[in-house]
Amino acid sequence: MTLKLIRELGIRSRMQKRYRKPKTVVTVDQKPNLIRHLHDLSGIWQTDIIYIQLTNHRWGYLATVLDPEQRKVLGYKIGDTITAELATSALQIALDKHRKPLIIHSDIESQYTSAEFNTKCQNYGLKHSYSLKGHTYDNGRMEAFHSILKREEFYVKAYQTLTKVQAGIGWYINFYNRNRISNVA
Repeated sequence: MTLKLIRELGIRSRMQKRYRKPKTVVTVDQKPNLIRHLHDLSGIWQTDIIYIQLTNHRWGYLATVLDPEQRKVLGYKIGDTITAELATSALQIALDKHRKPLIIHSDIESQYTSAEFNTKCQNYGLKHSYSLKGHTYDNGRMEAFHSILKREEFYVKAYQTLTKVQAGIGWYINFYNRNRISNVA
């Protein structure tokens, strides 16, 4: 009875059943983690990519660059394929708008170990730091931001197209950077 009423009213939980994202295989050796024991996050940016499931069971991808000290999104890019170009474009957007960091920290997925991404880092004189394999907490503030984004935006709205995702993400990141009280740890 209750479930039927919930469906009729179109009520959706803020937390949804986890979707199974496509598996990625890391085939590179562990790279240096330059921020593992740092407590001062000034001069560090973090970056990551998340999967966005559209209503037609297709996928979109969001690459984000975050300043973990200021808790601000500095750049992002949305695409229909998860590539080194997506990750590199998000970094370039952040570099075009903000003072460059000393270190860019990411996980060790192929987009971030690619020649394209690492050439971009070298061209700007950035040291590239990587999370240890299986240690997402090394990129904790980035992961926390993505968790908040999913909970407050993706789990309460259904997106049909990447154009609608772009509009929603643009609005949300503006809100997050300017208005939302940050409790990211």
